[in-house]
Amino acid sequence: MFAQERQESIVSQVNIEGSVRVKDLSVKFAVTEDCIRKDLAILEKRGLLKKAYGGAVSVRQNPHMYNSEERKNTPNHERVLIAQKAMTLIHERDTIFLDVSLASVEIAKLLSESSLQMTVMTNMIDVLNILSHSSHISIVFIGGQLNQECDGFWGSLSVQMIQLFKIDKAFLGVVGVNTLTGQLSTYHVDDGFMKKTLIQQSQMSYLLCEERKFKEDGSFVFASLNDVSGLLTSKELHTNIKEDLEDYGLVII
Repeated sequence: MFAQERQESIVSQVNIEGSVRVKDLSVKFAVTEDCIRKDLAILEKRGLLKKAYGGAVSVRQNPHMYNSEERKNTPNHERVLIAQKAMTLIHERDTIFLDVSLASVEIAKLLSESSLQMTVMTNMIDVLNILSHSSHISIVFIGGQLNQECDGFWGSLSVQMIQLFKIDKAFLGVVGVNTLTGQLSTYHVDDGFMKKTLIQQSQMSYLLCEERKFKEDGSFVFASLNDVSGLLTSKELHTNIKEDLEDYGLVII
């Protein structure tokens, strides 16, 4: 295999798996570890990956803040699968919180069709609208400062209201999950403080993670993987990502 072909294969692998190790690549391509290190140095200069201790990681994206209304109209089977997994964690008489997330909308739809007697807290308008006619569900809506782009309420008043409650399970949206640093990030400072407070007030907290969240970063870090109980994702995780998550003792569903 020529060097260019090997390097293209390395880039493809790191983009799929999120990270690669020099030792593993050396065995895979039957070349020395020094040869692989040179490949990684070349690829880093081209901006195709980032060297890390013992290997390399993908170049993480910092996407713009998506408009909630635009994304709601885009079919997404990943969010549906995540919602179905969330339902396996929700039980009769639970008090749960559905954070501002389109996966929360899918969870709300399933709850409205269920017969579970429970309490749902939320700061997202769409979740409120879906559950408002479900007589078996008691709804607590958290107000505050409206963010129209994200269809929800944040701010200091929202945080103060959350601090008055004890929550069994919180389901949290997240912009980025960095398994190497352990950082959890979002776009907006107020959203970050809201999520941080929810983690503190909840007995269990779960991240709602579409596959792309492992390759992206928001601009505000609100917590660490050490702070949450588990992670719900729509697809089987690549080995490197799964091993990194297991090091944090997370329940992966």
